[in-house]
Parts: sequence; structure tokens; C-alpha cells
Amino acid sequence: MHRRVLRAVGLAAALALLTTGAALAGGQGADTVTQQARNVQLFSISTVNPCTGASGTLTATAATEVFHETVVTPGVQGVFTVTAQGVATFTPDDPQGVSASGHFAFWFGESRNRENDVRHETDTFQLNGTDGSHAVVHTVEHMSTNANGVVTVSFDNIHFHCG
Repeated sequence: MHRRVLRAVGLAAALALLTTGAALAGGQGADTVTQQARNVQLFSISTVNPCTGASGTLTATAATEVFHETVVTPGVQGVFTVTAQGVATFTPDDPQGVSASGHFAFWFGESRNRENDVRHETDTFQLNGTDGSHAVVHTVEHMSTNANGVVTVSFDNIHFHCG
């Protein structure tokens, strides 16, 4: 469930990086861009409730989202981050099933230069179900690659708690 969510958000961040990096390609020295958005739907995907196993749709809408990028050398060296927080909802496919809503927080960052590329991500979803249940999903991901594109470190830790 959560891996698809993380990949969707990471893909959106990478797309933003590519379009912003192209816009900055003509500058000399470091160029910095910071964009803020409010009430942006980040994703709505089919998934499974980690507590009940029921299928449904998980939707995340960012009440606030901040994208920041600093490009030192276009296409070679820079840093970017995306931070978002807002409302998450789970709507079951079965109208009689348990729905849930709550809060999420997301952070993604990437640093790159000629020698390496490092990506980090952390997410937390806290949802309260209509049956009184409480679900917490927390992830931490990291990937480092060297100048040859070889992955040197990679991990993806996902923790679920249902109560």
C-alpha cells in the first residue's frame, strides 16, 4: 500500500525538479526557487486498509506544501526538498466498510553533485476509523548512488500500527 503512495509522491517531486531545473539552466552561480501551495490533492490511489485488509481508496490533500530547490550547476549539482502536510482519508470500496480520516506529513529531499546522489524520504499517516480504530503508518527511505550510478546504500523501513 504505502510503497505506491511514496512512489507517486516521489515521482511528483522529481517532475517538479526537472521542470524547475530546466527553467534555471541559463543562470550563473546558484539559483534558488521556493514555491508554496495550499489545498493540493497529492494522490488518490487504490489500496488496502492495513488494519482490516479491506480494499478502498487512499487520498491525501496537502493543506500546505513547500518545494525548494537550489541549483549550483544545472543538471549536475543542487539540492531540492518537498515538504507537505494535510488531510488523508481512506474510503472503503464497500459502502458498509470502515472509513478513516486523519493527518499526514511528508518530506522528500535530494542532494546531488558529480560524485553522488542522495535521496531521503519520511512520511507519517495517522488515521482514525469510523469503528474507533487508529492506524499509524510511518516510513523512512534512503538511497545513495555513486558517480557511476551504482546504488551504494538503500533502505526502505515501513512501520504499521493498528489499534
